[in-house]
Amino acid sequence: MDALVMLAIWSGATILLVALFGRRAWGAAAPAPRLYLALGWALVSLGGLQMLVTPLRYESFDESALWFATSGGAIGLTGALNLLNLARRRHEPATRHLCIAADLFITLVFLAVATHRGQEPPHDPVSALMIAVAVAATALAGAGRDAARA
Repeated sequence: MDALVMLAIWSGATILLVALFGRRAWGAAAPAPRLYLALGWALVSLGGLQMLVTPLRYESFDESALWFATSGGAIGLTGALNLLNLARRRHEPATRHLCIAADLFITLVFLAVATHRGQEPPHDPVSALMIAVAVAATALAGAGRDAARA
């Protein structure tokens, strides 16, 4: 699948998820929480899309396909953890620390995948955008308690 097609599908899926599930939170939030909400849903949609395109990318369900699909699950769960952090951080501060750890881990995974051929920069726009989303989610997860719910 072409990188730009994947990027377009990912963007559309993220907008759809925010519209369906984040409408109430979107209307009541300041810009930083809105961005964090969109980033959380972006990670959820990317993970879901990655799992869904696994059969299209791999002819057989071998070890490579299994790693590809399960990494999609990890990305989606990281996004879900960010959404949980946004909703519950005032009542459960430990979610913030767990969320930061998950975001840092997924950022390192994205960096490793993007530069898997050596010391070159990310080789496609999707890789660069995934890294940016993960870094931004990490920064917003670590923002002050009131910044994410302002």
